[in-house]
Amino acid sequence: MLHLDLPIQETERLMLLNLNPASFKRLVAQFDDEDLSCALRCPTAEMYAGIKERFLTFGLDNERLSMHNWLLYRKDSGKLIGDFSYHIIFRRHRRAEIGYSLYDIADRGQGFMQELLPVTLKFGFETLGLERIEALTATDNWASMSLLRRFGFRREGYARRHYRYEGVNTDSFSFSLLAEDFQAEPPLPAIEKLVRSFERQALPAEGWTHEAHLKVALWYLFQEGEDAALSRMRTGIIAFNQGQGNRNTPDEGYHETLTLFWIRVLSRFMNAQPQLNYEDALSLLLSSPEGDSKYPGAFYSKGLLQSVRARARWVEPDLKPL
Repeated sequence: MLHLDLPIQETERLMLLNLNPASFKRLVAQFDDEDLSCALRCPTAEMYAGIKERFLTFGLDNERLSMHNWLLYRKDSGKLIGDFSYHIIFRRHRRAEIGYSLYDIADRGQGFMQELLPVTLKFGFETLGLERIEALTATDNWASMSLLRRFGFRREGYARRHYRYEGVNTDSFSFSLLAEDFQAEPPLPAIEKLVRSFERQALPAEGWTHEAHLKVALWYLFQEGEDAALSRMRTGIIAFNQGQGNRNTPDEGYHETLTLFWIRVLSRFMNAQPQLNYEDALSLLLSSPEGDSKYPGAFYSKGLLQSVRARARWVEPDLKPL
């Protein structure tokens, strides 16, 4: 790649090749498509065609709008695995929208973006002089939302039919990060400390309160969606009880109906306020009837909830439907 004479930045595991509309036009004039695709290490003709379209068809660089891009390569293999871009930079207003992607599912879930963002966000604020960085995600892209929140992005709104995907315009959540809020190595938020302690059975028994239950369950819902949240709470509570030396039996310990009840209640609560971030949703929940520990009593009789059947599997409410 070095013979392309393009700026390169590095992280621990990644090499970032800076490629922008002006530099790509220069390369197109120097190389034919086959040679340039090979030099960029594009594994397929389709990938090269996508890069070419981005810079020649949609690429911008003028007094009003600009863009700044990196192609991402693994150091260990030299493989082209993704890209990161400030694909809309509003020069006058000192704000930009970012986009990022990992092409191969095998490269996801390994922390590459978490490793990358300190470098690219710092570049945006310090080199590009941005005051505000914006990001939009699909409403079910829990991994991306978790990544953005880790670096201080706040969810601000719900953009209807914002992003075209597979021939259909889909909704997005909008996030933003201001220059004064950026930390290259952000401290672990209190909720993540609580979740980690719960998952590692390191939380003292007296710390596993009703409020802690709600905080962890709501966090899982925000990060991963309803099905994954239920699975995590189910396995987590069973493991936590065992770690505390308590039993999970037909008469004590884990309670399937209550666990599923709270996941459904919190999911419904969260979906009713899609514009809220986690902190605001939690604050509203804790002051609402849905956050009260006695809330299941509005739906279930005491006898049914205490039954072996309700503890073992989901049972429908007997007082009023959920």
